[in-house]
This record gives sequence, C-alpha cells and structure tokens, in this order.
Amino acid sequence: MRLRLLSMLFVIGLLGVVGCDDDRIVYSGVDTVYVVEDRFPEPPQGVFSITGDGAVYLYWNGPYEDDIVEYIIWRSDKPREGYREIGRRPAVANPNLDLIIYEYVDEGQYVENGKTYYYAVSAVDAAGQISELSAEEVFDTPRPEGEVVLYDSVSAPGLSGWHFSSYLRVDPSLADVFVDTVGGIFYLNAGNENTDLQDMGYTETFDDIGWAPQNGWSENGWTEIILGHTYVIWTDDFRFAKMRVESIHYDDGFILFRWAYQTAPDNLELAPRSDGLEKPVHGPEYLRKDNKSTTLK
Repeated sequence: MRLRLLSMLFVIGLLGVVGCDDDRIVYSGVDTVYVVEDRFPEPPQGVFSITGDGAVYLYWNGPYEDDIVEYIIWRSDKPREGYREIGRRPAVANPNLDLIIYEYVDEGQYVENGKTYYYAVSAVDAAGQISELSAEEVFDTPRPEGEVVLYDSVSAPGLSGWHFSSYLRVDPSLADVFVDTVGGIFYLNAGNENTDLQDMGYTETFDDIGWAPQNGWSENGWTEIILGHTYVIWTDDFRFAKMRVESIHYDDGFILFRWAYQTAPDNLELAPRSDGLEKPVHGPEYLRKDNKSTTLK
C-alpha cells in the first residue's frame, strides 16, 4: 500500500494513539505530535466491457471506500501502455460501503468499428489522489449491428439470405446464411460449404454471447430456428457474426433477427483466445437438405 505523508508536527513528549480511521492516524500525549497519513485509494475492480455498434460499454465495481469522488476512464491503442484519459464518472456517495456498479459508454467520432481499444479505470478520492489503474486486461472491438427480416427461400428467395459484409438481403447463392422451411419448421442454413453455424441456445439478451465457441459447429450446415436462440456464424472469409431470433411469424413466412458482425478478421471479440483456430472439414453431405426430415418433431 502506498502512503503519502501529508504533514508532521513534532513536539517532544510522550505519545499515545487517540484516534484513527482508514486514511489518517492522530497521536497525542503530554505534548502533542500529529502524524497524518492519507492512503491512495484502491483501484476499481471487476472491470469489463460489452461490445456495441460504434461504442464500447464499460462496467466496474467501485472500491469499498467512503471518500471516492470520481472515476477516470482511460483508453489506449496498445495493451498495458499509452493510456490517455477519455472521460470521468462522478462517484455515488457510499457511506455504508455498499457494492456499486458503474457504467461508462465510450462512443463518438473517436470510436471506430473494427478497431481494437484497451481500457482501464482509476479512482479519485476527496484529497485528489488517483489510484493505480485497474488490473483487468480489458479490450474491445466495436462492430456493426442491426435487425433484419428474412423470408423463406421458396416464397421470397431474394429476401431470404443475409450477406454480412455488405449488410444486404440476397439470394441464397450469394448469402452467408439464409432461411428456408421444411414441414412448417424454419431453418437457418450456411450459404456455402465454408461457412459454419452453431446454435448457442436460448439467451436472455443479445449481449449474452460475446465469444464464439472453438468446437461444436454444426455438422449439417443448417440448424432449426428457435425463438430467443442466438446463433454464431463463422463466415468463409474468417469473420465472426451472431444472430438472435427476436420473433417468428409463421403465417407471414418470415423471421426477425438481430445481428452483429465483426469486421476485423479472426477478431477475439467473437472467437476464443486461441492462435490455432482451424475451420472444420465438412464431408459431401454438409449441405444436404433431405437430412432435415430426421429432425421433425
């Protein structure tokens, strides 16, 4: 713990401790000696980020101290160096030393999709002392996101496929993924044999899935579309994307998806931390549609 000596007044005499708190200790005796030591605040903990479209959402836990007045948010283009202040967040009064979670949104003209940023947070106390930077390695790469309605490929082929890099609805032959139906059930399909899919299951929110799995990709090239499920897509040009099913309209033959697409190739925001990611090798039956009949309930 780093200590700063603010002031010392010495008068010869016997000493006794008469009071102390987290930031200062006062001694006195027949003659009085005052030694005041003010500790630097602890850094924030639990810092993490959520990726947005042209934005990064930062969260952290305030330290259990009652004299924190504000937090400084720092950003760098490099890990562990070159941090510059980008903003401040006033602290909430915390006399009971409760757990308080803070949020800061980094957005605007200096935040670009497809570019990676590194973040840290420090605490400032009432004496103006600034803590060390938070210890967590926090980095984020903003990426575009949006919503799209995709129709069944039989009824509206030109509106059934989605091409992530162009943000366009296209015919299945040009799509990264497309929608079709078999026996009244909607399916999400890979647009070609070099695109991989995985159903991540039900998610409460779109942001629940932040990283792609390393294993478990579909061996069929298609997967049933289920309300509330999020699907991760590994495109043939080595980008990662995700799509969440927001609503299914059986009578009108379309699905409303919310999507996000990482424009940086092999970016870790939608991939596990691994230097050895290799795409699965698919057999000749990867895109066979007649296999779907075996999954009907």
